[in-house]
Amino acid sequence: MVKLKIVSGRLEWELIAVACLLLGACAHKPAPAGPQYPVIPEQSVRLLAAAPKPPFARLGVVTIQDRLEAMSGNSWSQVRTMAAQTGANGVFVRAQKIFWHRDPQTKQRVRIERTVYQLVYIP
Repeated sequence: MVKLKIVSGRLEWELIAVACLLLGACAHKPAPAGPQYPVIPEQSVRLLAAAPKPPFARLGVVTIQDRLEAMSGNSWSQVRTMAAQTGANGVFVRAQKIFWHRDPQTKQRVRIERTVYQLVYIP
């Protein structure tokens, strides 16, 4: 009888511990929102040759992907507009890749260009 009481007492503590873990896992605070930067004129956004030296704030990423022959020269103006709206005063290319892709409609292979831009605010 005493042995059974120890097992049941142990089981109670295990159940209490599991319940605390489950309740504790659900109780979390959302991450605080990052600082908001005001909209700036598009002419103030600079295209940087590389990532700037710290301190700087990463404000977002813009990816532009299209057929290589369909890529227009205005992709930089699109990125510049998006950067200015988020308050970024600098942009640099994080990655650029050209690859082949089979178009599902025409079944032909086409060359695709993907450019990933990092939007930054440099104080």
